Amino acid sequence: MNEDTMTRTASRIAAMLTAGACLLSMNAAHAQLSALGGLASTIGGMLAGGANPLAGADAYDVDGFVRKSAELSEIAGRSVTAINAAFANEEQLSAKRAALAAIAQLSDPKERAARYSALYDAEASETKRLIDSGDMEKRMAALDGEKKKLIGQALLNFAIGALQAADLGRQGKAMASQAGMNPMELVRMAPVKDAIPMLAKVAFDVSGFMGTVVKLARGADIAVPKVGADSKAVVLNV
Repeated sequence: MNEDTMTRTASRIAAMLTAGACLLSMNAAHAQLSALGGLASTIGGMLAGGANPLAGADAYDVDGFVRKSAELSEIAGRSVTAINAAFANEEQLSAKRAALAAIAQLSDPKERAARYSALYDAEASETKRLIDSGDMEKRMAALDGEKKKLIGQALLNFAIGALQAADLGRQGKAMASQAGMNPMELVRMAPVKDAIPMLAKVAFDVSGFMGTVVKLARGADIAVPKVGADSKAVVLNV
């Protein structure tokens, strides 16, 4: 093995170790799911009961894994955007709609997933600011019926996404462990490694700041649908 090949192999191994750290964070998040009531505990119950929307899938189908991870990025990104949209002014709302429209124009699934992931990070930061400032709690009860409905639907979609993130995380862990130290397998599993951080984030956030949004929503008499095995995501009109 020449020096360049050894360097590339070492880089791949380091990347896989980083992915492993994300998976450890995801596993810790799973343990927190059952500690919350309602939305998050429903997800925890489904995990304990073995409900798995990926049942029967090829455990080493990299393309399928990447596609499902990209769909999860969209669900999560749109959900948090919709929650923030309920509190946005017209200028902020126009910017959110423009961002979503720009991503929708992208044809490359990997690029779309990356953009939705970036959108999620930005919108999650905004949601946390609304929570930490107390602004969300003060304003939520005064929202009109349509905005309250939007928040409830966004929480439903996010919970469905979190369930998928947990299952995809386990699948990704199995796929990554298959790669071992084989340079060819490390290259093949690189897209799996790239998707894992977003999955870990969503699985963790459902019992983090999104759990706080659930509590505030219930306190404002917003209907928060429970997630069942046959739950389907709804279209969010931001």
